[in-house]
Amino acid sequence: MSDHHQHHRERTFSHENTFRAFIAIDIESDAKKELSHLAGTIKSQCHGSFPTSDMYHMTLAFLGDITLTQADAMCRVLEEVAEKYEPFELKLCRLGYFAQPESATVFCSTERNNTLLSLAQDVYRAAWDVRIPFDDKPFKAHITLGRRVDLSTIRLNSIEVNHVPFTVKGLTLYKSILHQSGPTYQAMAEIGFEN
Repeated sequence: MSDHHQHHRERTFSHENTFRAFIAIDIESDAKKELSHLAGTIKSQCHGSFPTSDMYHMTLAFLGDITLTQADAMCRVLEEVAEKYEPFELKLCRLGYFAQPESATVFCSTERNNTLLSLAQDVYRAAWDVRIPFDDKPFKAHITLGRRVDLSTIRLNSIEVNHVPFTVKGLTLYKSILHQSGPTYQAMAEIGFEN
């Protein structure tokens, strides 16, 4: 009987210590202001769900449900990745969307940057090294501004995007917490680049 209870406790403990996680780049305040302005323009003409500006980020890899042990291992490998990089600059570029225009995920892209592409590849390799079965669809640099947006009443390419620069200073491992009102994000670890 005690063996059964012990086994049950271990399973429960393991389940409680998994969480939805992703690796992302944080966005600096000037760029967030521009993104918030763009989202406000879209929101004034379209129905949809629009996160607050403090939620803006650029996902490099969505890891899915991971354990705290996997998170620790991932952070150790990401620290090795971060040692290869210095802070670098990205610039906001243009608006776009995924999925169907009547229920779209609207995003702002950044100008093509080879350092960013290299970093995304290194983050993918880090997840493979730790054997996390993550979502490995090809990386596309984007910052989500809205979900389930009906674009039937707007032309995104008519909205001018100011090419605001922001500096990428490191990587953040985020925990995604799902609520009825939508997800919230909690930073679990921040890993800075070498200066």
